[in-house]
Amino acid sequence: MISRRRLKLLWQPLAARRGAVMRAMLILVAATALDVLGPWLTQRYLDDHLIAGNLAPEALMALLGLYVITQLGAAAGRYLQQLRFARLALASVRDLRERVFTHLLHLPLAKLDTIAAGELVARVTNDTESLKELYVGVLATLVGNVVLLIGILSAMALMDGTLALIAMALIPLAIGMIWLYQRFSGRAAREVRQLRALQNARIAEAIGGMSVLQASHQTERFNQRYHLLNVAQYRARMRTVRVSGLLLRSAIDLMAMLITLTLVAVFGLRELGGGAELGVLYAFIAWLGRISEPLIEITQRLQVFQSALVAAGRLEEVLDQPREVSPMTLKTSDASESIASGHYRLDHLEFRHTGTDNITLSDITLTIDSGEFIGVVGPTGSGKSTLLDLLSGQRPVQGEQLMLDGRPLSDWPASQRAHAIAIVPQEPFIRATSLRDNLLLGREIDAERLNGVLEKAHLAPLVASLPLGLETLLGERGLSLSTGERQLLALGRALITTPRVLLLDEATASIDSHTEALLQQALHELRGEVTLIVVAHRLATVRDADRLLVLEQGRVTQLGTHNALMATPGLYRRLWQEDIPH
Repeated sequence: MISRRRLKLLWQPLAARRGAVMRAMLILVAATALDVLGPWLTQRYLDDHLIAGNLAPEALMALLGLYVITQLGAAAGRYLQQLRFARLALASVRDLRERVFTHLLHLPLAKLDTIAAGELVARVTNDTESLKELYVGVLATLVGNVVLLIGILSAMALMDGTLALIAMALIPLAIGMIWLYQRFSGRAAREVRQLRALQNARIAEAIGGMSVLQASHQTERFNQRYHLLNVAQYRARMRTVRVSGLLLRSAIDLMAMLITLTLVAVFGLRELGGGAELGVLYAFIAWLGRISEPLIEITQRLQVFQSALVAAGRLEEVLDQPREVSPMTLKTSDASESIASGHYRLDHLEFRHTGTDNITLSDITLTIDSGEFIGVVGPTGSGKSTLLDLLSGQRPVQGEQLMLDGRPLSDWPASQRAHAIAIVPQEPFIRATSLRDNLLLGREIDAERLNGVLEKAHLAPLVASLPLGLETLLGERGLSLSTGERQLLALGRALITTPRVLLLDEATASIDSHTEALLQQALHELRGEVTLIVVAHRLATVRDADRLLVLEQGRVTQLGTHNALMATPGLYRRLWQEDIPH
């Protein structure tokens, strides 16, 4: 059953262009009318002139000229309507693709974590491409052929009602074939699309981790997994081919042949009675040929329509996902308020990941003053990175469990959170563009302020060493930079907005000692200017923090300065002794 919401999704891009759709339809109707006139003019020539012996040159030339004009007009009309429908289709798909991509950019991280990257790529590219095939191949063809069928059946009825009724018997038979085809092909079409998305996910996964796969000699295992998906998709496609081969052209051709034989038999009986016109038989056979071809095209296009419906359903699933709460939730009178101090209050904070019963963070109560430097440490899986996700607003926390500057964090508009809270992740996101583009990410900043950021992030020596300075291209994922240089770039990017809160997630975990020293110096210089919350694997990075927060299995087990925690037996002292053995 086709949902109304899915049809609305398909129609919305066209609805915005109703005027263009109507103009294309008028051209289509005119071209169809001229096309249908061809067999009628031939019938007039056969019955009124050739068989009747009326071969006056003037009449024949007029008939021939009219035939040529109608056919040239029909050809020109078909070209124009195809061009207009193609323009409508491509513009509609462009708008839909941007709509889906924009929606993806605003989905919560908790939801994105549950969907493979390759599948998301498939939905933005392959599924919208299927809708392009719907608009280009199906819309123009379907509408054009329906108009052509109406025109031909009307002309048949006007010329000979009895023969028209015989020819019309093809229509309900074809509709029956269409119904059977839809019934048996829908499941296979969905399976093909799901398998294609899995293939994209496997390819993206393999390319992203190629160095690890080759080093661990796992390429053959991944190749075997992809082979199984490929075979499954081949079999699903073959099922659709078998269904279409049986129920589409073969069945329609057979029915059209039987209808033609019936027409010839009826004409033969009329000939015996002396009431038959050869031109009428020619016109009906010509029109019947033009009926069967549109019916075959319509049924063949149903494959595309079926795939488009499946694609629309997958896009609908994405668009149905609630976006991160980003509308202005502040009252009008509060619109000028902003995150000014970076003061946090956590009140019995609890969090669990979607789809699991295990609590990731439990009963965390804490106040973080403006400008304070908090270090967060603990064993792997203790909830450190999750805590940073909550503090940044990337994962939602409802109510007053998590307050920032006296207001629930979830109540602050996403635009203000993005401006006031900056994150330096363990693995920075770097595009294959220039250093300047990667620092600014489309934001505007004057040269003096940019130079200040470069100095604060200790990026100035790196910029000076690059052949084109800030305009140097960094390559795919920034592989032309060292791990430490990528972290300094991420720090510089975080400082572009002059944040009130700076969060670092194990930024020193994989960098060399020189870059670690630069990063520690940068943090020391930023101390007091911003609220610093640093998750650290290397405990020396946060040794000088105002307070150290020790997490174990999602709970705060210790809180204090380095000296105070070292004086107390507990997890922190054990971690320090393991990290820096004496």
